[in-house]
Formats: sequence, C-alpha cells, structure tokens
Amino acid sequence: MCGKCLESIDDWQDGLSIELVKTGSFQLHNLNLKNSFKLENIMKMKKILLITSVLISPFSFANYALIQDADGDVNVRDEASAQSKIIGKLNNGEVVSIIEDLSEHHFNYVINDQLPDQTGYIHESRLNPFKGFQKWTLDRSTNFQATYRDGKNIATVSTEKAQINPKDFKFGPSPKAYQRYKNKPFFGTDGTLPTESLQLKNIEIQYNGQKLSIPAQDLQYYFLPATPLSQGGLQDFAEAEIYSKGNELYFINTLAGGGAMQYTLVIHIKNGKVLKIQAWNESI
Repeated sequence: MCGKCLESIDDWQDGLSIELVKTGSFQLHNLNLKNSFKLENIMKMKKILLITSVLISPFSFANYALIQDADGDVNVRDEASAQSKIIGKLNNGEVVSIIEDLSEHHFNYVINDQLPDQTGYIHESRLNPFKGFQKWTLDRSTNFQATYRDGKNIATVSTEKAQINPKDFKFGPSPKAYQRYKNKPFFGTDGTLPTESLQLKNIEIQYNGQKLSIPAQDLQYYFLPATPLSQGGLQDFAEAEIYSKGNELYFINTLAGGGAMQYTLVIHIKNGKVLKIQAWNESI
C-alpha cells in the first residue's frame, strides 16, 4: 500500500467537492451538497471512481488475476458475500480486471466480458494474481512499436495509423454512437470515429522455440490514442503485461487509458496457438 499517497479531485459542479484518499480503497469526504444532489448520484460517482482507481492507484495487489479453482470454475456473485446471489460462473484460466479489493470481506470486485453487466464479486481465494508465472519486461519501444523479452522469448507489438473508411462503421441503438466496425464490436473510442487514432497491426511472439503471428485481421478492432497519455510518455501498448508458464502465455493490455474509451485486451495462447482474444470496457 501507499499510505502517504493522496490525490484530490475537485468537482465544483453543484458544489460537490470530493477528496480521494488512497488507503486501499477510495473514500468520499467533505461532501458539500447544494440543491438536491441525491444519494444515488453519489453512489454512481463512487462506482466510477472505484473503476478509475485501477489505473491511477499504486495499490500493491495485482490489477489482473487468473481464475483458479479446484472445481474448475468459480461462482461470481452480485455482492461481496458467499450468501449472495450467483450471477455467473467463470472457468479456470479466465482473466479478470480487479476493480476493488474488498479484503475485509475476502472478495474482489472484478470485470470480465462474459458476466452480466461485465462485473461481479469473486472470493479472493479463487483469484491468482499470476503467482508462479514469469512476467516479461519491456525491452524497447517507439511511437508505433514495443518489444518485450523474457530470456530468449520475445514479443513485438506493432501499430499503425488507423485506416478509416466511415462506411465500415455502424451505429448502435443510439444514432450518434458507433458501436460496430466491419460488423464486429470495436474498442478505443467513445462512439466517435477513430480518425486520430492508432490501430493494432500485428503481434509477433516467439516463445519456447515456437513462433506465432497474430495478424491485423484479428487485431483491427482495437484502437488507441496516437498521443501517449501515460505519465512516463509511453504508448499504451508499451505498458502491456505478459505472463508465461509452461505452454501457456497471457498478453494483457489496458488501452486508450482514461474515460469512456478505456478497455482491456486479453490474448490467451497455449501450445503456440491463440485460444482466445477478448476485450472489455473498463469504464462501465
């Protein structure tokens, strides 16, 4: 934990002042309510802040975890209690983003695109923050490419300026928000065309003597800002987390960091083949 870390955000709209104290969870203090600011609005704000904390907090727990249960799958609940309603199940090997560590209840609030509303609570004993896996390190990066290494193993992520044809994009239920690109969901914008964005081009991986190429046709749905948003000036794709163990490899990358655009991309590789590519919005 970072007991000394303190960050304040002042939202003066309707006279609301929020102070965020990073002590393992976000707390709301000094609420100055004007007019008829309702309690449910505060709770919605708190949920948004909890999700945002995944990116900006220095918490010691992992932002991502692996489902690991002796029964082969885990129950996902609607509250942080073993007596609460089961809203879904996730199989071993699935990855989740951790929104909040509710250690006092021994549960974590997580995101995964297979869940109703993408969120739920999982007991902490069923989550493995990739303990026992080897974490790869960033070797070098440019504005369009990043290379990671672990000994002789190497992975290179390449991007390019987004290739945009407005005819390839389709509106969702809202006539002003694009939701599909080439008839599939796409990520990295707030419903607008990604005209000033980068687009994932390919990922080349050499692991345990095997070579694997993930082509543009599988990655073209993932967009990100052309201008680095991180404090260190790195592009989002240069901040991926790659974990490997035995014949398995996980590539996890939070992209388009911040606001409604933010999402996590997960690629699961086993025996030199891609088992799954999935993504979910972090800003729910």
